[in-house]
Amino acid sequence: MFKKELGIIGTGKMGSTLLEQSTKIISKEKIIIYDINQETLNEVSSKYGVETAKNNAEIAEKSKYILIAVVPQVIDNVLSEIKDVISEDHVIISIAAGVSISHIGKYFNKNIEIIRIMSNVAALIGEAASVISSNEFVTHENLEYVRKIFEAVGLTILLEERHLNAVTGLSGSGPAYIFLIIESLADGGVKMGLPRDVALKLAAQTVLGAAKMVLDTKSHPAELRDKVATPGGTTITALHLLESQKLRASLITAVEAATRKSQALNSKE
Repeated sequence: MFKKELGIIGTGKMGSTLLEQSTKIISKEKIIIYDINQETLNEVSSKYGVETAKNNAEIAEKSKYILIAVVPQVIDNVLSEIKDVISEDHVIISIAAGVSISHIGKYFNKNIEIIRIMSNVAALIGEAASVISSNEFVTHENLEYVRKIFEAVGLTILLEERHLNAVTGLSGSGPAYIFLIIESLADGGVKMGLPRDVALKLAAQTVLGAAKMVLDTKSHPAELRDKVATPGGTTITALHLLESQKLRASLITAVEAATRKSQALNSKE
């Protein structure tokens, strides 16, 4: 029925990253893309060797799976352009932050399969944390199809949509918290005499190694922390200071604040 398998609307950083990974598991001949910026569209098309559409409606006409990778401010325009073309054979996939499944569904007077994903910037290096939610019409086969695409850019977890604001506060905004921690650790090293480039490399690798230990060992972070903090040593001394400065409380409050901000901004209900 469809000439193409996957159509991607929006070829910015996330859209082009998902396109790149998709070409590893889907034939390029089965993918079509569109972006309102013609220069960007041509550049991405040339780089990955995929066909371009002349507008959003053409993407919907030709593709079974429609990945909408645009900013929330313009998704209504996209949905308006494709709504008359969409049938119950389509699967809509959205990564637009804060735009609910129910809002997307209002544009289609049909039982359309809609999948919503909250990912993060680490998708650019294949280490994203992505959470996938779907409506009641989505089949297991189509959900697994989408999951396969996002597994190519990192970890994926299936959750009910009601959790996505908290996901935004934790893993959506989370990379920025970690960047700040890395920068601060590096500054500490510089203060104690390390060259800036060395301090930054050590800080980044330390965070990477610690995160990998949590994921690989499946141990609770407190258990791993206790293995490092020997009695009367340097680590327990530093941990005592961090606790007294309320690092734990500050991070918890940061996630809470970002979650509540996401709830407040989520007007697409």
